[in-house]
Amino acid sequence: MSTPSALPPPPALPDLPNFHPMMEWLARDHAPRLSFLDTRWSAGDLEAWKKDARTDLKRRLAYDPRPLPLAADLVRREERDGFTLEVVNIHATPAYHIPARVLVPKAAGSGRRPAVLALHCHSGRYTWGHEKVLSAPDEPAYVTEFRRGTYGRPWAEELVRRGYVVIAIDAFYFGERRLRVEELEPSRVFSEVRDAFALVRSRPAGSSEWVTAVNRVCSFYEHITAKTITATGATWPGIHVWDEMRTVDYLLSRSDVDPARIGCVGLSGGGFRTAMAIAADPRIKAACVAGWMTEFAHQLRNHIRHTWMVFVPGLYGSLDLPDAAALHAPGALLVQQCRRDSLYPLAGMQGAVDKLARIYAKAGIPERFRGTFYDDTHSFRPAMQDEAFDWLDRWL
Repeated sequence: MSTPSALPPPPALPDLPNFHPMMEWLARDHAPRLSFLDTRWSAGDLEAWKKDARTDLKRRLAYDPRPLPLAADLVRREERDGFTLEVVNIHATPAYHIPARVLVPKAAGSGRRPAVLALHCHSGRYTWGHEKVLSAPDEPAYVTEFRRGTYGRPWAEELVRRGYVVIAIDAFYFGERRLRVEELEPSRVFSEVRDAFALVRSRPAGSSEWVTAVNRVCSFYEHITAKTITATGATWPGIHVWDEMRTVDYLLSRSDVDPARIGCVGLSGGGFRTAMAIAADPRIKAACVAGWMTEFAHQLRNHIRHTWMVFVPGLYGSLDLPDAAALHAPGALLVQQCRRDSLYPLAGMQGAVDKLARIYAKAGIPERFRGTFYDDTHSFRPAMQDEAFDWLDRWL
């Protein structure tokens, strides 16, 4: 863990050379107007600000379907070392259920426990969801290798052994909810991924070649999926946030969960999902955003190369990402950054941490925010996890 050093020089040219001045002008013209740091809000106006800003956020997320009655189907139960694993399907909407893995500690004692949403990353691996944070006895070696490189260990299991009830869902477009590439109409598959589609059809399902090919097709079809969601009037982040909130609904229905002690942790795409979930849902009391906290204006030059899943149309004119995450206050928020993370400019990461620190200080609760930097690449390895879990222990 360290503080950031001098910033490296930016690349010689922006990704959109002749358009970049226009994009910078647009960003300045649409600078966030609902930040708590605006002078219209006094230190005592936190709740009033949250009411206005959260209303705006949810309007822009544009996804609030009428849910099914709250229920969950138990698919199976497995006994693991130190915990019980419950595989459940949470009833969500008439269109889908949410597949989830619930980890329940075996430690002695009864009563309600704190619970944590363990949100998996994006990473371009669409065939896996919960598998990124939770191991399986018979998993392929390439799954283990991926997790070891990004996380170092199946961290949901480390968390449950600390006494938390942990839930890991498959986010929309991942794991059990991925695009069924096998069902695409061959004659309509885009030429850019036709070779990968052919491999999907010719290689054994579950083999490493098959997984790589499915991931490549899914990656290309993200833009088709995003356009289709937008055409319906919804947003992709809105779907994710609603599903996270539905997951909290389910946790609060369990007799072994303390409704006053709900946390959320995620890396990368899971970090963005965490930031949006805590912005939208005040029932989450402590959180860790790892590897996704930046000021979007800093992204414009060379870093708008991210998944469609992180763009909320029109949000920037009201709230930048740190402004949105600050809706969590007075909830406790830990933000972890990696200095050698090439996905975000260091200036954007540092600016976001500084802004959150100022917001929490203005609200009179500086101790409830912490921003830390690690001398590492994009990851959430054990040292970061240990800090995050200690943070949860402190505040839940």
